[in-house]
Amino acid sequence: MKTNKIVNIWWRYSLLFMVLWATPPTMHFINQALRGYPLDINYFWSELSFFQVSNFGLYNGTGGKDWKIGQAQANIWNANKLQPVTELRNFAVKLVNRDRTINNLPPLEIDNVLSQAAQDHAEDMLEKRYFNHISLDGKNPQDRYIAVGGKRNLGVGENIFQGSGIALGLTYGEVEKFQRGWMYSNGHRKNILLPQYKKFGYGIATSSDGRIYAVQMFSN
Repeated sequence: MKTNKIVNIWWRYSLLFMVLWATPPTMHFINQALRGYPLDINYFWSELSFFQVSNFGLYNGTGGKDWKIGQAQANIWNANKLQPVTELRNFAVKLVNRDRTINNLPPLEIDNVLSQAAQDHAEDMLEKRYFNHISLDGKNPQDRYIAVGGKRNLGVGENIFQGSGIALGLTYGEVEKFQRGWMYSNGHRKNILLPQYKKFGYGIATSSDGRIYAVQMFSN
């Protein structure tokens, strides 16, 4: 009788673990479907793979047949070390160029004006607790870029990411996670892999309660 009870408890915990394990990729698929994008099975398998567990969540998978994603640059030795924003910005452009290069696209260069606009938007979303490409004062990415000195005749693209919970904040691991999320999301990946873009900016901000916002900006 006691053995049966132990087995039942074991199965319950195993089922709970499987549900928790499968929830993030399932929610990703639902969000993709709601946006009208095709589902990428590679994300699902990369999330549930042995490599994802054995590499402490620092596994990117291989990407779909028409595009690729590079190997994670964050590792167990550097992923959780707090870094200044400038260092995270350098790491962010390294990841973007990793994925552009593997998809036969030219690398991007860091642009200080784009980075200022991206940082301002990340901090504004954090402070005012919203998540949108349109700020609460009605400004879009192009408006914010021009406001900090950007050229009016340049096209601008933007990716944003919101995290929460037990995030450590300003670390390579978080930047890697955001890049992976963007690369497995059709609209965001399109920005990253747009051939016309030449410049890149990055902003990231976090709070003591674990909220974190990251912003990528691109221009041609």
